[in-house]
Amino acid sequence: MTRTDLAAMAAACLFMLTPSVLAQTAPDWQRGVLSEAADLLEAEYIYEDRAAEIAAFLRADPDRYADVTEREAFARAVTLDLYEMVNDAHLRVSYRPETPPEDTQPERRPSACASGPVEHEVVGANVGYMRVPSFSGDETYVAGIDTAFAALSGTDALILDLRNNCGGGPHIVRHISTYLFAEPTHLTDTESRGEPVRERWTYEDVPGERYLDLPVLVLTNGRTFSAAESFTFGLKVTDRVLTVGERTGGGGHFGGVGELTGDFTIFVPVGRTFDPRTGEGWEAEGIEPDVPADGEDALEVALAWLAEH
Repeated sequence: MTRTDLAAMAAACLFMLTPSVLAQTAPDWQRGVLSEAADLLEAEYIYEDRAAEIAAFLRADPDRYADVTEREAFARAVTLDLYEMVNDAHLRVSYRPETPPEDTQPERRPSACASGPVEHEVVGANVGYMRVPSFSGDETYVAGIDTAFAALSGTDALILDLRNNCGGGPHIVRHISTYLFAEPTHLTDTESRGEPVRERWTYEDVPGERYLDLPVLVLTNGRTFSAAESFTFGLKVTDRVLTVGERTGGGGHFGGVGELTGDFTIFVPVGRTFDPRTGEGWEAEGIEPDVPADGEDALEVALAWLAEH
């Protein structure tokens, strides 16, 4: 056998051995995360048929992410695959998150969620301006909403600034909305897997004077998300507000954080909010503004719109 023949044989053997030599087996922590995430989603994810598909995907190849050795990168990779499957902006795997991930799809994750107290002032030609940085249900925060409405009660129009408001709870959605209607109003409906539809109405009462029969504009951007979108959506479908700015982030589902092995968590959407008149929500698509504008310019555009109308 010639040297050339030996070289060719060696190359052929190397070619045949390479796949098995290079094949990687996922570490136990990865396998545990995928298995537990599959179990949780199969049992709780809002859409039962899609839950079964996702669970099957996660179980099909436990070595799928074996080459992703960094844990945060692994969480991002799994999240991206899940989003590709179901286009769900809330569904997310996280590793040691600083706060539970009540937020967003990977490529539009809020990087600068607003924080701080409610702010209010009179701007332009007697226009009330209220910045609502979050939808916290804290009593002090709710009291700040009441104080702002009282201070702005003599204005001719109201601008609610929800830019970078990444969400919160449903109580503040109903509380602020109640200020804008003379009587209890059906805003939206919610449904959860295996449970009957629940109607969301404004409250019977609020502690201050209501803001009625005057224009209300809501400022939004791509970081307006979750409960902030629910508030905007409920007022938009009842024709109570005009929205100005950018399309919102697309978080129309709600749910909770599940604990996984190895300091991983998964946010599992278990329900959705929607317009009872059409059955449609805004998950992943976001809420399109009535008056499109760059987020940074939304206040100026809103003031100009009010001046012209």
